[in-house]
Amino acid sequence: MQGSTPQHYTIADFLKWSDDDELVLNPKFQRGAVWSAPARSYLIDSILRGYPIPKLLLRTTVDRDNRRTIRDVVDGQQRLRTIIDFAGGRFTLGVKAGEFQGLRYTDLENELKDSFLGYKLTCEQLLNASDEDVLEVFVRINSNAVPVNEAELRNARFENDFSDLVKAIAKAVPGVWALGVLSNRERVRMLDQSLIAEILGFRLFGVTDGGETRLTRLYEDVKGRTKDELPQQDELVEFLYQAAGYLGELAGEPLVARPHFIILVAALMHRAGTLPPGKIIFDDIPRFDGVVESEATVQSLIALNDALASDEPPPQMEAFKEARVTTQRMKSRQVRFEYFCRALAGEYS
Repeated sequence: MQGSTPQHYTIADFLKWSDDDELVLNPKFQRGAVWSAPARSYLIDSILRGYPIPKLLLRTTVDRDNRRTIRDVVDGQQRLRTIIDFAGGRFTLGVKAGEFQGLRYTDLENELKDSFLGYKLTCEQLLNASDEDVLEVFVRINSNAVPVNEAELRNARFENDFSDLVKAIAKAVPGVWALGVLSNRERVRMLDQSLIAEILGFRLFGVTDGGETRLTRLYEDVKGRTKDELPQQDELVEFLYQAAGYLGELAGEPLVARPHFIILVAALMHRAGTLPPGKIIFDDIPRFDGVVESEATVQSLIALNDALASDEPPPQMEAFKEARVTTQRMKSRQVRFEYFCRALAGEYS
């Protein structure tokens, strides 16, 4: 891997590269969009006032066939995304921008626009670096900031049909995330991909113990599978939205949280006859011999949520509340799976 001495390019250069599809803001080793509105305003304020900002790190490669230079952003995605969004008129400066508050790019005086476009960003480039080299640099950079989690490392390590399916499903279910299954911060840290991967694991192998290490092992186990050997995206999206539909009245409530949500999805798979045995013991699981009225299911789930939130749940639901303590272990998942299956049958309505 070849490094380079720091170089300086204007914001106008980066805007042109972005317009020409020669700048990749979200390569696979990057995190998702993370900055808050105040942070974005503060960065633009710094640029408009001529203050220095941290340098960028790019992986630069030459496309021989198209005779173009492609720049992958290894470090600095949030800064460049903010700059490009502001130049494109996609947000208004907030209180962190002082007297610039309330302005968009088009509102700036011409002199200030010239200053913004001419602002020089310091860049260091990794020339023709391999993915392994870039991943190593990415990990080293972030080891001194917010530690890279396993979900982010998996996003960098795995590029195959399974990982593509995980990402596609995560993007296809905004209504699920709106319930509060994960916080925005958790989604930024790619835990939405962890959730989807775990549910895909249920669909392939049944319910087992959880944990990020086991998910990484799952990625290893299925990395050679093709699209035809994996569940269909539409099938999984339907299960996710079924669960979201039943929980629609409970947005932000305890029952909507990831540990319970994924077990509800597993129970829906069981009802549909598509859940492999895994480690679940089915002796006390109710059979689904007919269609239950959806209102009975909704009321049963509300009853489970009330039990979670209560200091003194009804005696028949004490085990459900106690099982929330170790949500990754099969002992807890077995108990909650039984309760969710009974709730889907309308037993607690």
